[in-house]
Amino acid sequence: MEERSPQWRKEQEQAFDEAQNEVKVHFIKCPACNKWVCKDCWNEEEGLCTECAPRESSYVAKARNEAMRRNIDEKAQHATVWNGEIETRTTLCPHCGKPAGQGKFCNNCGQPLGMIKCATCGTMLPLNTKFCSECGSPVGTNGHCPQCGHENAPGTKFCSECGSKL
Repeated sequence: MEERSPQWRKEQEQAFDEAQNEVKVHFIKCPACNKWVCKDCWNEEEGLCTECAPRESSYVAKARNEAMRRNIDEKAQHATVWNGEIETRTTLCPHCGKPAGQGKFCNNCGQPLGMIKCATCGTMLPLNTKFCSECGSPVGTNGHCPQCGHENAPGTKFCSECGSKL
């Protein structure tokens, strides 16, 4: 490091003092905390910096906004946003085998998506389902005999009218 001469140090200190005096008019020293603050951070009415004596209007506005946030947070904790059930099963299209969506037609291939209702538990199932995915009951024709059309009791394996396998 280069050695500085005593003359250079004296000139440097003098330049520093002049710079401080030049900007000093833009700052005020707070008698409470001894910090130098700009005029924006000075409370003229109290004769202190705004950290030691906040301006009343600013302090009231801040307190009002903090209370509002607390009220909103409190209400939000007790608010019910949604009460539905989340369905985790995905219906696969019997035509293309891809997820079909929720509508009457497959989102992928456009084929109609007929649904049948399980006679035991009421779950809606794709048309060609043989066993209920919810309760495991055989679905088949939901008690209607394919031979004679007779309506049989849910879970019946053979038609009580003609004896055909359901």
